[in-house]
Amino acid sequence: MDTSNSMTGRLMAYAFCCAAAACAFGLLVGHILIKHLDIVFLAGAVLSGGGLVFVLFWTHHTMTRFALSEAARKTARQFLWSCVFFAMISGMFGLEVAGVSWFGTDFLRKFGFVFWGLMTCVAIFPVRRDAKRLASAVERG
Repeated sequence: MDTSNSMTGRLMAYAFCCAAAACAFGLLVGHILIKHLDIVFLAGAVLSGGGLVFVLFWTHHTMTRFALSEAARKTARQFLWSCVFFAMISGMFGLEVAGVSWFGTDFLRKFGFVFWGLMTCVAIFPVRRDAKRLASAVERG
């Protein structure tokens, strides 16, 4: 039981790293699109996008190393897709944060900010569910 919890925690750490990199990428791209093309923000966007791709590939590598059975490979694929969609939602939240911080806060921007913030919070639960499923499938063999 303890190995399942530690594996779930490790998988959730990978998912949160993906989400943080995607949120930073969205925030920086939002600044570039809204304000102006600045070399510092462009470099930050490239680095955070590269970090996002790196974490996704590292997550895939870790899962293929642990998932030996066909059932574990299926749940590993599902977890990876959950991470990708969690990163996409977090990236949209980063874009909304950039919109709110650089423009006036009218109703539509506040609504988008609150909506994508709630969607990011809700997206944690499917990722956690898939991480638990993968951990139990790896534990079963």
